[in-house]
Amino acid sequence: MHTVKDWKHWLKTLGYPQMERAPRRKPSGLVARHGSISSPKLGHIKTISSTGFYLQTAERWAVGEVVSLTVQKEGSPAHNSEFQINVQARVASYGEDGVGMGFVLPKGLNASLWEHLIDSADRPTECDETQFVFRMVRAILFLYRLCPSEEMETIYVLTGELNEFRTRNMMAIVLNTEKMLASEPNFEKMRADPQIVESILKEGSWGNDDLTSRLWAGLLASSCSLERTDQSNKGFVELLAQMTPNQARILVEGCIRAPKLSWVQRGGVPVTVLLTPEEMIRITGTYDLNRSASDMAYLHVHGLIEKNFDFSSYAPKESFDLTPTSLGVQLFKACRGHLLAQSGVLS
Repeated sequence: MHTVKDWKHWLKTLGYPQMERAPRRKPSGLVARHGSISSPKLGHIKTISSTGFYLQTAERWAVGEVVSLTVQKEGSPAHNSEFQINVQARVASYGEDGVGMGFVLPKGLNASLWEHLIDSADRPTECDETQFVFRMVRAILFLYRLCPSEEMETIYVLTGELNEFRTRNMMAIVLNTEKMLASEPNFEKMRADPQIVESILKEGSWGNDDLTSRLWAGLLASSCSLERTDQSNKGFVELLAQMTPNQARILVEGCIRAPKLSWVQRGGVPVTVLLTPEEMIRITGTYDLNRSASDMAYLHVHGLIEKNFDFSSYAPKESFDLTPTSLGVQLFKACRGHLLAQSGVLS
């Protein structure tokens, strides 16, 4: 059984070519899905190695053609990405019942990684290691596509620098980002600046709650474009990195409740977002209203909400003004992904 440390060892060998021919084996319970999303076709993988596989199928693609497939565990639901990996393979030969195909891996990716993937893929889906392996490889492939292969810093974030807790958090960010961008027409062509990606993964891996993980994923999604030189989210990375989960909940709630362009006065009357103490407790999950007031003060100092909390009175707190600033709304939209922002969902 391979541990997270074992995988870190293999990840550190990325970029070292494999000279000898990879041994073939007969996997149990592995299939490859291809074709359209509405009517996919499924073929069993008869033999596999770290460099290719033989797929039992009636399809006869042209030799040399590159085909996109989804390798998955047999019986895995089509919508369950936990045990699926999207790969490309080049047709190499024909057989009586199928075709031989070679993996088209990103330049510099160690082919040994695939052999260990397949070894683990044969184990029961209930095994935590099996899920970890599939998620790790899927995350690596996505990062390789986002960033040029010659700039490896983003991949090396996965190695010794991160412990298991942070590695799993980082993978969650990457895979959530992939889901967010999957419906984008130019999804396969989208790229991101390696330095921005590295910063998001390093800072986001410290998170310990679902909300901040999703915010980091949204920020990574909005950092992707057809122009990989985009660094417009650099300032947002710094803001989110300094924000606690409680502060993030407060800002998100204020932005969700704020009408479109809430920072602009309408008819001379400022549009405000006021919460009762009971609502604040429900949102933050804490009965310590002084702590929530301090979190609001932090958000105000960093220019994310309009008003600071009034600490001059010891009277019971009657309301909390969460009206976001223009910067706060921009950060919120960036952390929800540029696709949602552009579609008007966040407006």
